[in-house]
Amino acid sequence: MNLIPEIFPSIQWFILANQQQNNYLLQHFSAPNNKYTNKYIIAGPNQLQTLIVPILASTKSDDFSHVQIDYSQKWIREHKNALQTAYGKSPFFEYYDYRIFDIFDQQIPELSQLNQSLLALTTKLIGLENVTFLTLVNGDTNLIFNSDKMETLTPEFSQVFDAKFGFRPKVSILDLLFNLGPLCKDYFQAEF
Repeated sequence: MNLIPEIFPSIQWFILANQQQNNYLLQHFSAPNNKYTNKYIIAGPNQLQTLIVPILASTKSDDFSHVQIDYSQKWIREHKNALQTAYGKSPFFEYYDYRIFDIFDQQIPELSQLNQSLLALTTKLIGLENVTFLTLVNGDTNLIFNSDKMETLTPEFSQVFDAKFGFRPKVSILDLLFNLGPLCKDYFQAEF
């Protein structure tokens, strides 16, 4: 399956990746084709919240591999605060937050490198080490799968604010990680 390396892909993205033998992460594609390359959705206390990693306007191009992150904006602090507010009371936030924040604090210059670093960490933390991601330089754009195209249902699990909102399926993998922790592996072993 050809996948676009999103910053924190949706749970559905990982469900589909887990069902495949080989997954290919595209390295060169038109960045405007996917709005989640620099955005991810979290389940905040009032509503779903989209967090954005700002990119330098001068590097916006048709080639994702050259997009640079804008560190002149205070996005790292904003993301840390938003994640703390949304997931600070989740069962496993304190076990994983610092590992994600360490990658943020490295100030990796290219968005593609940040996405790959976070994807590698997230895949390990959710227990999907068996899922292989190979690099694909040029792929058939008709076969690209990203969070926009995911139709897979998200099996429910306990979320921080589910008493207030019910289950909210359209969130990033961080929601599953912070709420289930080491049980993520069991979640992905269920038949969907």
